[in-house]
Amino acid sequence: MDMDVSYFYSQFTAYNTYWLIANVVLWLLLVIATVAVLAKPGNERANMIIKGALALVFLWNAFVFFGLCMTMSIIPGGIPFFVAGVLLAVDVVRNKIHISLPPSGWLRYATLAWVVWALGLYTVAGWLAGHAYPAGPLPNAPCPVTILGIALLATSMATLRTARLFFVVLFAMMLWWAFFAGIFTPLIFGFWVDFTLLAAGIYGIAMLWMHRRIPTKAPGSEKNPS
Repeated sequence: MDMDVSYFYSQFTAYNTYWLIANVVLWLLLVIATVAVLAKPGNERANMIIKGALALVFLWNAFVFFGLCMTMSIIPGGIPFFVAGVLLAVDVVRNKIHISLPPSGWLRYATLAWVVWALGLYTVAGWLAGHAYPAGPLPNAPCPVTILGIALLATSMATLRTARLFFVVLFAMMLWWAFFAGIFTPLIFGFWVDFTLLAAGIYGIAMLWMHRRIPTKAPGSEKNPS
């Protein structure tokens, strides 16, 4: 990899400075959409909104972050983010993936922890580690939004009965970035916070393994008929 440390942080500075307003708007959109879908389990409108918001942010990162700013990472970063964004947008229409906060258990608390980390604490930790704005990632940058995507999509695995190949391709795009950036960014650029991105990738693999069997019941089948 030819990208040096000074280039990495200078490009982040340029991107964050020039696109600050857009980044704040996208972050607020993610926060609102995430809170809505987690607060209203089974709500189809909230489900569509969060997938649409994620699609928009993934495509934004593909075209603006990688395509215009971090151009030396356009192949390992821009392509998977573009594919993930397109697939998320497609599922807004197809509606096969249903994101919903588990009602109880460790997965509920793990999901909430990842969401809070991705949407706020990740950026704060980066600032405290010496990479304050504008040189450090904001919450809608590729790494935190990948953590958010993995955490939210993992909640859909327990009820995903069809379109499983579609889902695996989408999830694989996020896992690729989680392992690629989660390893190289800390080791090459000294951004140690991205070890949590690597941890999110490992979490995603564990969730895939745990939900490798097709669910025997369709979503909502456990409800008593009225």
